[in-house]
Amino acid sequence: MITVNEVMSENVITLKASESVYTARELMKKQDIRHIPIVDDNLYPIGIITQRDILRAQDSELNGEHHAAVDAEQVQLEQIMSRKISYARPKDSLRSAGLKLQKHKYGCLPVMDNNQLVGIITDYDFVGIAINLIEQMDQSDDFE
Repeated sequence: MITVNEVMSENVITLKASESVYTARELMKKQDIRHIPIVDDNLYPIGIITQRDILRAQDSELNGEHHAAVDAEQVQLEQIMSRKISYARPKDSLRSAGLKLQKHKYGCLPVMDNNQLVGIITDYDFVGIAINLIEQMDQSDDFE
């Protein structure tokens, strides 16, 4: 059985809820990532901000639906972050994590161990696994 810890990224970039939407957007661009766990002072995840959350906030700003979102430097992440978080554990099967991502249409799962954030696994990781498996299948077909 392949486990989450064999695939997850361990160097997780995090932000605090008091940081700005602008900071998150720029960090996502610089690091080429789409998900950032939001942590408290003890580095415990309290939310998550995604590229989609930022785009949604910008869209509402453009439509005039959210007047407080006029300036991305002034809007704090706590105002737009998703607070409902599902987790994976390092020893969870990759299959169970994948099913959770698929069922809930999540783009990522923070990985928790002993109440600490130890990694993150994303839908992008699963695409990489799928490509690898397809390549292996193609190679085995070549030998038949």
